[in-house]
Amino acid sequence: MAVYRFNCSECADPRQSCILLAEVLGLPEGGRNLDALHDLITELGAPCTLVLENPAALEQQLGAYGKRMLRMLSDCALENPNFKLEIEREEQIMTIDTYREMGLELEQQLLLRYSPIALKLIYDESEIPEGTIRPWQEQGNRLAMCQAFALVRRNRKAYTLLKEDHWCVWPLVSYRICPLDEGDYEYMGTKFFMKDPQRGVKFLKEEYPFLDGKAPIGFSIAPLRSCTFEPDLVCIYCNPAQIRSLLMAAKFDSGEMLDVTLDPVDSCVHSTIPVLNGKDYNITFPDPGEYERGLTDENEVMFTLRSEKLPVLTNTLKMFGSINFGYQGLQMEMDMNFPRPEFYNKMFEKWGLATGPEWKK
Repeated sequence: MAVYRFNCSECADPRQSCILLAEVLGLPEGGRNLDALHDLITELGAPCTLVLENPAALEQQLGAYGKRMLRMLSDCALENPNFKLEIEREEQIMTIDTYREMGLELEQQLLLRYSPIALKLIYDESEIPEGTIRPWQEQGNRLAMCQAFALVRRNRKAYTLLKEDHWCVWPLVSYRICPLDEGDYEYMGTKFFMKDPQRGVKFLKEEYPFLDGKAPIGFSIAPLRSCTFEPDLVCIYCNPAQIRSLLMAAKFDSGEMLDVTLDPVDSCVHSTIPVLNGKDYNITFPDPGEYERGLTDENEVMFTLRSEKLPVLTNTLKMFGSINFGYQGLQMEMDMNFPRPEFYNKMFEKWGLATGPEWKK
Protein backbone atom coordinates (compact mmCIF):
# COMPACT_ATOMS: atom_id res chain seq x y z
CA MET A 1 0.00 0.00 0.00
CA ALA A 2 1.32 3.45 -0.94
CA VAL A 3 1.79 5.89 1.96
CA TYR A 4 1.75 9.64 1.28
CA ARG A 5 2.69 12.32 3.81
CA PHE A 6 1.20 15.82 3.75
CA ASN A 7 2.69 18.51 5.99
CA CYS A 8 -0.20 20.81 6.86
CA SER A 9 2.18 23.53 8.08
CA GLU A 10 3.03 24.18 4.41
CA CYS A 11 -0.54 25.28 3.70
CA ALA A 12 -0.45 29.04 3.08
CA ASP A 13 -3.77 29.66 1.30
CA PRO A 14 -6.75 27.55 0.18
CA ARG A 15 -5.88 27.19 -3.53
CA GLN A 16 -2.22 26.44 -2.91
CA SER A 17 -3.15 23.89 -0.24
CA CYS A 18 -5.37 21.99 -2.67
CA ILE A 19 -2.62 22.02 -5.32
CA LEU A 20 -0.07 20.71 -2.80
CA LEU A 21 -2.38 17.94 -1.64
CA ALA A 22 -3.14 16.90 -5.23
CA GLU A 23 0.60 16.77 -5.95
CA VAL A 24 1.28 14.64 -2.87
CA LEU A 25 -1.39 12.14 -3.88
CA GLY A 26 -0.36 12.19 -7.54
CA LEU A 27 -3.76 13.46 -8.65
CA PRO A 28 -4.49 15.28 -11.93
CA GLU A 29 -4.19 19.06 -12.08
CA GLY A 30 -7.95 19.40 -11.82
CA GLY A 31 -7.80 18.99 -8.06
CA ARG A 32 -7.63 22.70 -7.23
CA ASN A 33 -10.60 22.96 -4.85
CA LEU A 34 -12.21 20.77 -2.21
CA ASP A 35 -15.06 19.47 -4.38
CA ALA A 36 -12.65 18.45 -7.14
CA LEU A 37 -10.29 16.81 -4.64
CA HIS A 38 -13.20 14.91 -3.10
CA ASP A 39 -14.23 13.52 -6.48
CA LEU A 40 -10.67 12.49 -7.38
CA ILE A 41 -9.88 10.90 -4.00
CA THR A 42 -13.12 8.91 -3.82
CA GLU A 43 -12.31 7.48 -7.26
CA LEU A 44 -8.85 6.20 -6.26
CA GLY A 45 -8.67 2.53 -7.12
CA ALA A 46 -5.29 1.58 -5.63
CA PRO A 47 -5.08 1.28 -1.83
CA CYS A 48 -3.20 4.16 -0.20
CA THR A 49 -2.81 5.96 3.11
CA LEU A 50 -2.53 9.72 3.58
CA VAL A 51 -0.66 10.76 6.73
CA LEU A 52 -1.43 14.32 7.86
CA GLU A 53 1.51 15.92 9.66
CA ASN A 54 0.88 18.90 11.96
CA PRO A 55 -2.91 18.83 11.36
CA ALA A 56 -3.51 21.72 13.79
CA ALA A 57 -1.88 24.01 11.21
CA LEU A 58 -4.85 23.53 8.88
CA GLU A 59 -7.19 25.45 11.16
CA GLN A 60 -4.51 27.84 12.40
CA GLN A 61 -3.49 28.94 8.91
CA LEU A 62 -6.64 28.41 6.85
CA GLY A 63 -9.39 28.91 9.43
CA ALA A 64 -12.79 27.55 8.37
CA TYR A 65 -11.36 26.35 5.06
CA GLY A 66 -8.89 24.17 6.95
CA LYS A 67 -11.77 22.61 8.87
CA ARG A 68 -13.58 21.93 5.59
CA MET A 69 -10.48 20.31 4.11
CA LEU A 70 -10.13 18.00 7.09
CA ARG A 71 -13.83 17.12 6.90
CA MET A 72 -13.50 16.42 3.15
CA LEU A 73 -10.59 14.03 3.76
CA SER A 74 -12.50 12.29 6.57
CA ASP A 75 -15.51 11.88 4.26
CA CYS A 76 -13.27 10.40 1.55
CA ALA A 77 -11.91 7.86 4.03
CA LEU A 78 -15.47 6.83 4.88
CA GLU A 79 -16.61 6.64 1.26
CA ASN A 80 -13.59 5.00 -0.41
CA PRO A 81 -12.27 1.82 1.24
CA ASN A 82 -9.03 2.22 -0.76
CA PHE A 83 -8.26 5.56 0.92
CA LYS A 84 -7.14 5.64 4.55
CA LEU A 85 -6.43 8.76 6.60
CA GLU A 86 -4.00 8.94 9.51
CA ILE A 87 -3.53 11.94 11.77
CA GLU A 88 0.04 12.32 13.03
CA ARG A 89 0.54 14.52 16.04
CA GLU A 90 3.64 15.57 17.87
CA GLU A 91 4.17 13.61 21.06
CA GLN A 92 2.98 15.67 23.99
CA ILE A 93 4.99 15.99 27.17
CA MET A 94 2.44 15.18 29.85
CA THR A 95 2.46 17.09 33.12
CA ILE A 96 -0.12 17.28 35.88
CA ASP A 97 -1.34 20.55 34.36
CA THR A 98 -1.69 18.84 30.97
CA TYR A 99 -3.80 16.07 32.49
CA ARG A 100 -6.01 18.69 34.13
CA GLU A 101 -6.43 20.55 30.85
CA MET A 102 -7.41 17.35 29.08
CA GLY A 103 -9.89 16.57 31.83
CA LEU A 104 -11.61 19.89 31.15
CA GLU A 105 -11.38 19.28 27.38
CA LEU A 106 -13.17 15.94 27.77
CA GLU A 107 -15.90 17.54 29.85
CA GLN A 108 -16.41 20.27 27.26
CA GLN A 109 -16.21 18.12 24.13
CA LEU A 110 -18.63 15.48 25.47
CA LEU A 111 -20.77 17.75 27.69
CA LEU A 112 -20.06 15.35 30.54
CA ARG A 113 -22.25 15.56 33.61
CA TYR A 114 -19.39 14.48 35.88
CA SER A 115 -15.65 14.93 35.85
CA PRO A 116 -13.56 12.00 34.55
CA ILE A 117 -11.76 10.16 37.36
CA ALA A 118 -7.96 9.90 37.56
CA LEU A 119 -6.56 6.81 39.36
CA LYS A 120 -2.99 6.20 40.51
CA LEU A 121 -1.62 3.04 42.16
CA ILE A 122 0.19 3.62 45.47
CA TYR A 123 3.06 1.34 46.53
CA ASP A 124 4.32 3.27 49.57
CA GLU A 125 2.67 5.75 51.91
CA SER A 126 5.25 8.35 50.88
CA GLU A 127 3.58 8.35 47.43
CA ILE A 128 0.16 9.46 48.73
CA PRO A 129 -0.68 12.64 46.78
CA GLU A 130 -1.17 15.92 48.57
CA GLY A 131 -4.76 16.92 49.21
CA THR A 132 -6.33 13.44 49.09
CA ILE A 133 -8.62 12.30 51.90
CA ARG A 134 -8.04 9.08 53.86
CA PRO A 135 -11.68 8.16 54.61
CA TRP A 136 -11.07 5.98 57.69
CA GLN A 137 -8.31 8.06 59.28
CA GLU A 138 -9.84 11.45 58.61
CA GLN A 139 -13.59 10.83 58.50
CA GLY A 140 -14.21 7.57 60.30
CA ASN A 141 -15.75 6.07 57.17
CA ARG A 142 -14.90 2.98 55.18
CA LEU A 143 -15.95 3.03 51.54
CA ALA A 144 -16.70 0.64 48.73
CA MET A 145 -14.63 1.57 45.70
CA CYS A 146 -17.78 2.51 43.78
CA GLN A 147 -18.77 4.88 46.58
CA ALA A 148 -15.35 6.53 46.46
CA PHE A 149 -15.72 6.89 42.68
CA ALA A 150 -19.12 8.52 43.21
CA LEU A 151 -17.74 11.02 45.71
CA VAL A 152 -14.93 11.92 43.32
CA ARG A 153 -17.06 12.49 40.25
CA ARG A 154 -20.14 13.95 41.94
CA ASN A 155 -18.57 16.05 44.72
CA ARG A 156 -15.12 16.50 43.15
CA LYS A 157 -13.32 15.17 46.20
CA ALA A 158 -9.97 13.34 46.10
CA TYR A 159 -9.35 10.12 48.07
CA THR A 160 -6.61 7.65 48.87
CA LEU A 161 -7.84 4.18 49.80
CA LEU A 162 -5.43 1.82 51.54
CA LYS A 163 -6.34 -1.57 52.98
CA GLU A 164 -8.13 -0.29 56.08
CA ASP A 165 -10.25 2.23 54.10
CA HIS A 166 -12.14 -0.42 52.09
CA TRP A 167 -15.64 -1.76 52.76
CA CYS A 168 -15.92 -4.08 49.76
CA VAL A 169 -14.07 -7.34 49.25
CA TRP A 170 -13.53 -7.29 45.49
CA PRO A 171 -11.07 -4.39 45.08
CA LEU A 172 -8.97 -5.86 47.92
CA VAL A 173 -8.91 -9.17 46.05
CA SER A 174 -8.41 -7.95 42.46
CA TYR A 175 -5.71 -5.41 43.34
CA ARG A 176 -4.04 -8.19 45.40
CA ILE A 177 -3.98 -5.95 48.47
CA CYS A 178 -5.33 -8.99 50.33
CA PRO A 179 -4.01 -12.24 48.76
CA LEU A 180 -6.22 -15.33 48.48
CA ASP A 181 -5.31 -18.86 49.57
CA GLU A 182 -6.72 -22.04 48.05
CA GLY A 183 -9.63 -22.17 50.49
CA ASP A 184 -10.56 -18.58 49.62
CA TYR A 185 -10.81 -19.47 45.94
CA GLU A 186 -13.12 -22.38 46.74
CA TYR A 187 -15.28 -20.22 49.01
CA MET A 188 -15.40 -16.88 47.12
CA GLY A 189 -15.70 -18.53 43.71
CA THR A 190 -19.25 -19.50 44.61
CA LYS A 191 -20.30 -15.82 44.85
CA PHE A 192 -20.45 -14.94 41.16
CA PHE A 193 -24.16 -15.54 40.49
CA MET A 194 -23.48 -18.67 38.46
CA LYS A 195 -25.82 -21.67 38.61
CA ASP A 196 -22.89 -24.08 38.82
CA PRO A 197 -20.77 -23.12 41.87
CA GLN A 198 -17.73 -24.97 40.51
CA ARG A 199 -17.90 -22.90 37.34
CA GLY A 200 -17.60 -19.86 39.58
CA VAL A 201 -14.54 -21.32 41.30
CA LYS A 202 -12.95 -21.95 37.89
CA PHE A 203 -13.83 -18.40 36.82
CA LEU A 204 -12.14 -16.89 39.89
CA LYS A 205 -9.02 -19.01 39.45
CA GLU A 206 -8.61 -18.68 35.69
CA GLU A 207 -10.58 -15.75 34.30
CA TYR A 208 -11.15 -13.15 37.01
CA PRO A 209 -8.98 -10.03 36.47
CA PHE A 210 -6.15 -9.71 39.01
CA LEU A 211 -3.59 -6.91 38.86
CA ASP A 212 -0.30 -7.94 37.26
CA GLY A 213 3.09 -7.16 38.74
CA LYS A 214 3.90 -5.83 42.19
CA ALA A 215 0.90 -5.52 44.49
CA PRO A 216 0.14 -1.93 45.58
CA ILE A 217 -0.88 -0.90 49.07
CA GLY A 218 -3.79 1.07 47.62
CA PHE A 219 -4.71 3.75 45.11
CA SER A 220 -5.53 7.45 44.90
CA ILE A 221 -8.45 8.85 42.90
CA ALA A 222 -9.40 12.42 42.03
CA PRO A 223 -11.27 14.44 39.40
CA LEU A 224 -9.02 14.57 36.36
CA ARG A 225 -9.60 18.33 36.09
CA SER A 226 -8.02 18.93 39.52
CA CYS A 227 -5.80 15.90 40.23
CA THR A 228 -2.45 16.48 42.00
CA PHE A 229 -0.81 13.39 40.49
CA GLU A 230 -0.11 11.77 37.13
CA PRO A 231 -2.75 9.03 36.72
CA ASP A 232 -2.32 5.44 35.59
CA LEU A 233 -5.83 5.37 34.13
CA VAL A 234 -8.87 7.55 33.54
CA CYS A 235 -12.48 6.43 34.05
CA ILE A 236 -15.36 8.34 32.45
CA TYR A 237 -19.00 7.87 33.47
CA CYS A 238 -21.15 8.78 30.50
CA ASN A 239 -24.28 7.95 28.54
CA PRO A 240 -24.43 5.61 25.51
CA ALA A 241 -24.27 8.48 22.99
CA GLN A 242 -21.10 9.79 24.62
CA ILE A 243 -19.70 6.25 24.60
CA ARG A 244 -20.33 6.21 20.84
CA SER A 245 -18.12 9.29 20.38
CA LEU A 246 -15.39 7.80 22.57
CA LEU A 247 -15.54 4.55 20.60
CA MET A 248 -15.26 6.45 17.33
CA ALA A 249 -12.16 8.25 18.59
CA ALA A 250 -10.58 5.03 19.88
CA LYS A 251 -11.32 3.20 16.62
CA PHE A 252 -10.02 6.10 14.52
CA ASP A 253 -6.70 5.93 16.37
CA SER A 254 -6.18 2.18 16.38
CA GLY A 255 -8.17 1.06 13.34
CA GLU A 256 -9.47 -1.76 15.53
CA MET A 257 -12.75 -2.62 17.20
CA LEU A 258 -12.69 -2.63 20.99
CA ASP A 259 -12.52 -6.11 22.50
CA VAL A 260 -14.92 -5.83 25.43
CA THR A 261 -16.19 -8.50 27.82
CA LEU A 262 -19.20 -7.30 29.79
CA ASP A 263 -19.81 -8.66 33.28
CA PRO A 264 -22.91 -7.73 35.31
CA VAL A 265 -21.01 -7.66 38.64
CA ASP A 266 -17.77 -6.22 40.08
CA SER A 267 -17.72 -3.12 37.86
CA CYS A 268 -14.96 -1.56 39.98
CA VAL A 269 -12.72 -4.49 39.01
CA HIS A 270 -13.67 -4.94 35.35
CA SER A 271 -13.44 -1.22 34.61
CA THR A 272 -9.93 -0.79 35.98
CA ILE A 273 -7.82 -3.97 36.19
CA PRO A 274 -7.73 -4.87 32.45
CA VAL A 275 -6.61 -1.31 31.67
CA LEU A 276 -4.01 -1.29 34.45
CA ASN A 277 -2.75 -4.57 33.00
CA GLY A 278 -2.13 -2.94 29.63
CA LYS A 279 -5.43 -2.81 27.74
CA ASP A 280 -5.90 0.54 25.98
CA TYR A 281 -9.64 0.95 26.56
CA ASN A 282 -12.49 -0.83 28.30
CA ILE A 283 -16.26 -0.47 28.74
CA THR A 284 -18.20 -1.61 31.80
CA PHE A 285 -21.77 -1.41 33.06
CA PRO A 286 -22.10 -0.32 36.71
CA ASP A 287 -23.05 -3.38 38.77
CA PRO A 288 -26.00 -3.76 41.19
CA GLY A 289 -23.91 -2.70 44.19
CA GLU A 290 -22.74 0.41 42.39
CA TYR A 291 -26.34 1.20 41.45
CA GLU A 292 -27.61 0.73 45.01
CA ARG A 293 -24.72 2.19 47.01
CA GLY A 294 -22.67 4.17 44.51
CA LEU A 295 -25.87 5.87 43.27
CA THR A 296 -25.16 5.52 39.54
CA ASP A 297 -27.95 6.44 37.16
CA GLU A 298 -29.56 3.72 35.05
CA ASN A 299 -28.22 5.16 31.78
CA GLU A 300 -24.58 5.46 32.90
CA VAL A 301 -21.75 3.45 31.34
CA MET A 302 -18.07 3.40 32.36
CA PHE A 303 -15.39 4.04 29.73
CA THR A 304 -11.83 3.49 30.95
CA LEU A 305 -8.52 4.18 29.26
CA ARG A 306 -4.80 4.04 29.96
CA SER A 307 -3.47 7.50 30.75
CA GLU A 308 -1.02 7.20 27.82
CA LYS A 309 -4.03 7.17 25.48
CA LEU A 310 -5.50 10.39 26.84
CA PRO A 311 -3.76 12.77 24.38
CA VAL A 312 -4.79 10.69 21.35
CA LEU A 313 -8.37 10.34 22.54
CA THR A 314 -8.76 14.01 23.48
CA ASN A 315 -7.18 15.32 20.27
CA THR A 316 -9.26 13.00 18.10
CA LEU A 317 -12.47 14.08 19.83
CA LYS A 318 -11.43 17.69 19.24
CA MET A 319 -10.74 16.93 15.57
CA PHE A 320 -14.17 15.30 15.17
CA GLY A 321 -15.69 18.37 16.80
CA SER A 322 -13.90 20.69 14.35
CA ILE A 323 -15.58 18.94 11.40
CA ASN A 324 -19.00 18.86 13.09
CA PHE A 325 -18.83 15.11 13.62
CA GLY A 326 -18.23 15.19 17.36
CA TYR A 327 -20.73 14.60 20.13
CA GLN A 328 -22.07 18.15 20.00
CA GLY A 329 -22.17 18.27 16.18
CA LEU A 330 -24.44 15.27 15.67
CA GLN A 331 -28.09 16.24 15.28
CA MET A 332 -31.24 14.21 14.85
CA GLU A 333 -32.62 14.57 11.33
CA MET A 334 -35.24 12.70 9.35
CA ASP A 335 -34.22 13.57 5.81
CA MET A 336 -36.02 11.25 3.39
CA ASN A 337 -34.21 10.31 0.17
CA PHE A 338 -31.07 11.83 1.63
CA PRO A 339 -27.81 12.20 -0.32
CA ARG A 340 -25.62 9.11 -0.03
CA PRO A 341 -22.01 8.14 -0.84
CA GLU A 342 -21.36 7.34 -4.48
CA PHE A 343 -20.88 3.62 -3.87
CA TYR A 344 -24.46 3.38 -2.54
CA ASN A 345 -25.73 4.48 -5.97
CA LYS A 346 -23.41 2.10 -7.77
CA MET A 347 -24.64 -0.86 -5.74
CA PHE A 348 -28.30 0.20 -6.00
CA GLU A 349 -27.93 0.56 -9.77
CA LYS A 350 -26.41 -2.93 -9.94
CA TRP A 351 -29.38 -4.31 -8.01
CA GLY A 352 -31.91 -2.47 -10.17
CA LEU A 353 -32.89 -0.08 -7.40
CA ALA A 354 -33.42 3.68 -7.50
CA THR A 355 -30.41 5.99 -7.31
CA GLY A 356 -30.38 9.52 -5.95
CA PRO A 357 -28.29 12.56 -5.04
CA GLU A 358 -24.74 11.87 -3.94
CA TRP A 359 -23.36 12.83 -0.55
CA LYS A 360 -20.73 15.57 -0.97
CA LYS A 361 -19.46 17.80 1.80
